Amino acid sequence: MAWDIVLTLLLAGILTYAIYTKPSRAHSLPLPPSPKADPLIGHLRALPRSDEHLVYAQWGKDLNSDVVSISVLGQTIIILNSAKAANELLEQRSSIYSSRTQLPMVSDPSLIDCRITGLLPYGERWREQRRLTHISLHKKASVQFWPLVVNHVRLSLRRIVDNPDGFMGEIKRMSGSTLLAAVYGYEVTSAHDPFLHLAETTMEHWGEAAIPGNFLVNVMPWIRYIPEWVPGSGWKKIVKVWKEETKEVVNFPFNYTKQQIAQGIAPHSVLKGILAKLESKLGTGVEYSEQEDRIKWVVGTLFGGRFIPWSDFSVIKRDSQRDLILQSSATAFVFILAMVLNQSIFAKAQAEVDVVVGHDRLPEMSDREALVYVECVMKEVLRWQPVGPLGIPHAVIEDDEYRGWRIPKGSTIVGNIWAMSYDKLVYDEPEKFNPDRFLNPKTPSPPTFGFGRRSCPGIHLAESTLFITISTLLALFEIRPIKDKDGNDVIPEVNMKTNVLVSYPADFKCSIIPRSEKAIRLLNTSILEV
Repeated sequence: MAWDIVLTLLLAGILTYAIYTKPSRAHSLPLPPSPKADPLIGHLRALPRSDEHLVYAQWGKDLNSDVVSISVLGQTIIILNSAKAANELLEQRSSIYSSRTQLPMVSDPSLIDCRITGLLPYGERWREQRRLTHISLHKKASVQFWPLVVNHVRLSLRRIVDNPDGFMGEIKRMSGSTLLAAVYGYEVTSAHDPFLHLAETTMEHWGEAAIPGNFLVNVMPWIRYIPEWVPGSGWKKIVKVWKEETKEVVNFPFNYTKQQIAQGIAPHSVLKGILAKLESKLGTGVEYSEQEDRIKWVVGTLFGGRFIPWSDFSVIKRDSQRDLILQSSATAFVFILAMVLNQSIFAKAQAEVDVVVGHDRLPEMSDREALVYVECVMKEVLRWQPVGPLGIPHAVIEDDEYRGWRIPKGSTIVGNIWAMSYDKLVYDEPEKFNPDRFLNPKTPSPPTFGFGRRSCPGIHLAESTLFITISTLLALFEIRPIKDKDGNDVIPEVNMKTNVLVSYPADFKCSIIPRSEKAIRLLNTSILEV
């Protein structure tokens, strides 16, 4: 009976929307090309249930257009399959293409009330949180975290020496512990750290909340006003639990750092640096408690925001989000997989590390400029299997026109990073892992870190972490295929799994062994214990 009521409400909402949102005659321009749609529900039945980036790219080929439009329950979605289109809209017109589509279950103050910077709509609060993030993580500021990053990478690799078959778990732990240490000054001493568990559970719930098909309030926002006692409103009980989790995951590490600062024992961290500047903040018109809340969400974004998946209206049903992982972990896995599959490239990159770094020390951040081929390998890892194939969608805040097409106000704008990375007009033989392509300075870097005012503010720290991970693995380990019982190489398949946001290699096996006893001693003596 409850479901009958919900279904009736849903159909009534669709019909009402269709009646009162008929296109104006003034809208003489067409939308960009689109696949065949159904009346009322638009492209609902045509939407992909998995590998959206591949489907969107194929639609572009079928329609002979790098810009594609679809409509789902009245929501227009514009898909950009080329770097040219993304640059012309998301970069050059960033003043109107920098907002986010809001999902009530996640962002509404009466529901979960998640205020992660990357999900905020374009406005004053977003600008302030973005500014605070930039102050902490711009290119020069990120240098202060290099020693911490290097040490956590080395700690992780020492654990891999002891547990080579568990390399994927150790790299995941490294990503989480590095971020916690950099953002809060919180040191993870166990793979079973209770805060890490709380964070992963909470981000999993954020992911489930962001899927329109899981909660009708994301499609029909007005049902949030229906009282909890009305049949079919049991979802509000879930909201209460998830809202409390959200408060805890943001408040606990924040209060931990404040307590450490009060006791005079807090190590350097992003949060410590921002709080030190809080009282000198002048002329904003923002009360102290409000500014503190913004800071709380800035640092919460830097840690938790790396977990959160995203969905636009292109997804109606998903499997459980228990495969959530950090994008930085996924990129490291792609590197290892690529090296297993391309032994000649592995040998070439390793030889460069041996020449530049030698065998008496480990790579440092200062070696990056000299390790030219390793830099090319890093760029190719980011291009070959982009771990954020669709990024986080933008939203346009005004009606716009592009190439004679109409872009309606409120449209969701999806930059298909995978399609851009596999554009044959830009990258020759894009399916091939070929770092040499980037030896040509005219070859553009892949658009891994987003576009315009919504590009990732942590790009410098992310790239530095990836560089030191790759170069240290090359310096210390032999990465090869495992052998079968007859001594033949077992070549893993390139099998990318995708949750709502992150694409990552399915579990695979390989041989990761130290190059020598000297390499192990060098690693052990270079680590600062935490």
